[in-house]
Amino acid sequence: MGMNREEDPPLWDLLGRSKGPTPSPFFTRNVVRAVRAGRSQKRGLMAWFNLRRLVPAFSAAAAVAIAMFTFQVLQPGHRSPPRGSPSAEVQDSEIAADLDLLASNDEDDDTSLL
Repeated sequence: MGMNREEDPPLWDLLGRSKGPTPSPFFTRNVVRAVRAGRSQKRGLMAWFNLRRLVPAFSAAAAVAIAMFTFQVLQPGHRSPPRGSPSAEVQDSEIAADLDLLASNDEDDDTSLL
């Protein structure tokens, strides 16, 4: 589809005599400045929200959550009683007081215990 030199010789002669485009003496400096400006714009808050950083972070968070949930579920004896229900545990001082009372009233009648 390109043009042949034989199709339009005066056009090719004119193109051969024309000067080609010459870049500005500061062309490379301007290109490097534009590249650096484009790179520095991505270093803000939005740079944290790319898939290369989000996927490992969410994977680690999910692994920690699954481990904690599994640890909580698989602990059979460490459950606390529900709120509002009376505790079956008796304090040591209450037991000691009750034993002292029983020992002192060994010969008396048992009506004082009630």
